[in-house]
Amino acid sequence: MTESQNSAGSTERVGMAGDQNSPDSRPSNVVALSALTRRFGEGAGAVTAVDSIDFQLDRGEFVAICGESGSGKSTLLQIIGCLDRPTSGEYLLDGRPVDQLTDRELAKVRNSKIGFVFQSFHLLNDRTALENVRLPLEYRRSDIEEPKDPKAMLERVGLGDRIDHRPPQLSGGEQQRVAIARALVKRPSMLLCDEPTGNLDSRNGREILQLLEELRVEEGVSLLLVTHSDLVAERADRRLTMHDGRWVE
Repeated sequence: MTESQNSAGSTERVGMAGDQNSPDSRPSNVVALSALTRRFGEGAGAVTAVDSIDFQLDRGEFVAICGESGSGKSTLLQIIGCLDRPTSGEYLLDGRPVDQLTDRELAKVRNSKIGFVFQSFHLLNDRTALENVRLPLEYRRSDIEEPKDPKAMLERVGLGDRIDHRPPQLSGGEQQRVAIARALVKRPSMLLCDEPTGNLDSRNGREILQLLEELRVEEGVSLLLVTHSDLVAERADRRLTMHDGRWVE
């Protein structure tokens, strides 16, 4: 493990591919970014959404990323989630360079290593809660780790009596619980959340955040959460703030 200064001038740990401290020889961090940059467009009209970011997410860690709209935090989350590719820089996922992965391999990574929870739930209204949780498993290859039981996951998030209900029959808080169960049913190594409490009232928001914290410990996943809420960010192990694509104090 080495140390480097981030763009805000503070010192943070930066994981290297050779760092190994677990019995299965995986690196101690799930994510390690070095000088990661994402630009859109070319020439004078180019926009740099993520600008030379250094970052690591350790196993089991809870990190909150804050910043105003347009600061680059959602773009960064999409790159970490393998939904987008950086323009330059290095991204190591479990010690493996992501830029060496084909589109097919990236799809496999998204369906095995990464769970997603979004502000708008993204559930299928014509399917029951149980069918929505089962959905990622329909595209899962047999050589990937055995998934969780979808019904058991719904029971764990407090929806054992709602498994046959469709999203329009569920409250916002219940829909987000279905989304969380769907994200975790495939046993990911990290959970990426983009404003997961943004569409909820304060009570449901607190309950969802508490659930995420409990499941992080129970499932042993790393939690990376983008939020505008200081109250949400204060509960993280570590809080980072972005402005114009860079870390700030």
